Amino acid sequence: MPRWVKLAIAAVVPSVAGALAWWICATRGLGLDVTSIVVGLIVLLPATPLGIWASQAQPGADARTIAPPASPAAPALIGDLPRAPRAYQPRRDLHDRIEKALADTRPAVCALAGGRGVGKTHLAAACALDYLARRIPVAWLHAETPEQLRGSLDLMAAELGLRSDTDDADAVARKIRIWLGQRPDPCLVVFDNAVDPDALAPVLPAHGPARVLITTNYHSFERVATLIPVDRFTTREALAYMRGRLDRDVDWDDADAGRLVEELDRLPLALSIAAAALIGPPRSSMASYLLRLRATSIDVLLERPQGEPYPTGVGQAIMLSAGRADVAARRLLGELSLLSASGVALNLFGTDLDTSGALSELATGSLVTFSRDNTTVYVHRLVRRAVRDQAARDGTLAGLIEAAADRLGVSIHAIADKDTWREFPTIMATADHAAALWQAVEQLPDQPAAQAVAELVLRVQHAVARHLLYLNDDLRAIPIAEALAAGYAERFGPDDPGTLSALITLARTYETTDVARSLELHEHVLAERIRVLGDDHLDTLWSRGAAAAAHGRAGRIGQALDLLELVVADQERLLPADHPALMQTRFSQAALTIDAGDADLGATRFARLAADQERLFGPDDPDVQVIRGHVARAYVAAGRPDEAIALYERVIVDQERIIGAEHPDTMITRHGLAAAYQAAGRIEDAIAEYGRAVTGFEATLGPEHSLSRSARTELERLPAAQETHA
Repeated sequence: MPRWVKLAIAAVVPSVAGALAWWICATRGLGLDVTSIVVGLIVLLPATPLGIWASQAQPGADARTIAPPASPAAPALIGDLPRAPRAYQPRRDLHDRIEKALADTRPAVCALAGGRGVGKTHLAAACALDYLARRIPVAWLHAETPEQLRGSLDLMAAELGLRSDTDDADAVARKIRIWLGQRPDPCLVVFDNAVDPDALAPVLPAHGPARVLITTNYHSFERVATLIPVDRFTTREALAYMRGRLDRDVDWDDADAGRLVEELDRLPLALSIAAAALIGPPRSSMASYLLRLRATSIDVLLERPQGEPYPTGVGQAIMLSAGRADVAARRLLGELSLLSASGVALNLFGTDLDTSGALSELATGSLVTFSRDNTTVYVHRLVRRAVRDQAARDGTLAGLIEAAADRLGVSIHAIADKDTWREFPTIMATADHAAALWQAVEQLPDQPAAQAVAELVLRVQHAVARHLLYLNDDLRAIPIAEALAAGYAERFGPDDPGTLSALITLARTYETTDVARSLELHEHVLAERIRVLGDDHLDTLWSRGAAAAAHGRAGRIGQALDLLELVVADQERLLPADHPALMQTRFSQAALTIDAGDADLGATRFARLAADQERLFGPDDPDVQVIRGHVARAYVAAGRPDEAIALYERVIVDQERIIGAEHPDTMITRHGLAAAYQAAGRIEDAIAEYGRAVTGFEATLGPEHSLSRSARTELERLPAAQETHA
């Protein structure tokens, strides 16, 4: 029955019943109150079930009939949706099968399975564009490696406001699955190039209107999805593609075209690369291209599912097209092929005109593609594989890794501490790229050149971990620091200075989540440095201070202060006054003094440290303001809130001038000022200042960051505090 008929019945029947009931009551002479009750019941009894019946969708309704989602909770698009290639072949039969599978099955999970390069990703992208055109939200997630899948799910959860910074990967997957199952309106989630059904199973919804589309090389996804095999183009599709792509740029010969598409195994990727080579410049005839294609000796067999080799023509087409690019473009393609398969942001290349020209040449040759907003460049996985393997064979792999690592190093080291929060996307993208480079490093033979390249990549990872620590983002820093320490130990041994430095960074990531492990690592590094470097080496002195502070975090405050007294004395004897190790040790000493209950002495020590920092680095040094904020915190702990308020207010003025009002350090100072107001009994001022801190933290770090949650918690406690004060 048409839905409009149902709606009409649901509207008319209760109205008629109500009118009839009113007439009967009136003729019986019943009072107005009784009549109103009777009529209300008569209308309500049929109206509720009829309304539910009318609102139900028709069984098996096609996705096209579903109204656009009314809820604005989900962004229209999460992730980077690939653009349709030139002369795209719609493959309507496959598209219709996908639509039917997503409309008729519940839960609606469909997997496109087939060999690499058959066009699964572009087919899924076409479906996604169709959904977007119908105003149905789409999430495009990368799933080729566990790291990519975790990163994509993390991004989706963050975009939807589901993620907490205490969530591990399992918790994020659980939240997304629950969200998909509870969402009342349809949406489409695409997992591109998935490899492991078990990895996706925890995310796939068991019910609800959400649709899931998977692209994969593996037929094992049949157990979690409706499987739709995707093969190469048919001969007709391949010829139609080539004719549409070449148009009048190349003389068309039916016989040569037929031989060419068969030589390329009708694989969409190979056809795209061959078409670009035919168009040129220089332009080539199909006959001459066929001769060069068959004569090109490239001993590469690319894998297919179930262990079958890729058609030889695919590798030949890729390397022939790459060989036609100039030297700069080929080298850039090599770098891109080693970085994350999730894509490389164009801002990594700056405004270098040579790089822009090389990217344009690579795009013309169908060796790279761009996101729809032209902010990200991608290298197809087949091209990546062919280029990497060729570099390994000809001995250029180490040089390409070095060039890519240098590019990442320039980008990550250029981020100043005060800009870290603004550059968070760049930092996380660099982490993905460095992880991909490390996989390439592990393919290098054990030789001095490999060691040098490995150290370059590890330095990039180390910079990423330190930036995350600066942002108090321990959960994201931990896996990076763990990989960093393992990489140094594997390549350079457990006693190498780089290994010990990486272990210190790892210890810092554990300071809030695993205090005992953090202390253990600090003690281990200290013992190794004493053994290898001696008691008075600068690195040993630094480790003594770090280990002493770790004892304080472990609750051994008295022992920590005793150790710090000795460390400060030795560092003042052996180090210059402005050495970072000495300044850090004095900072830890002052903080632990407050924790030990002597807030006045702690305030004095922080004040001396602030004065020394200002004398050495100037009054506009950001760390000077941070230390002054700790002086104010000590005043609050010492029961001197009025002094704290005056100092906090001066620090905020200076921080807004030096680093900006939105910087997290400025927000931390505002948080402290709110606590000082609360301690002074100025509850209304405290509420206002906590509110500013919450707004600032959420705007810069996100609502689920630990600093945002801490400020919200303090704000929520204030009504109770106000009652107590009254």
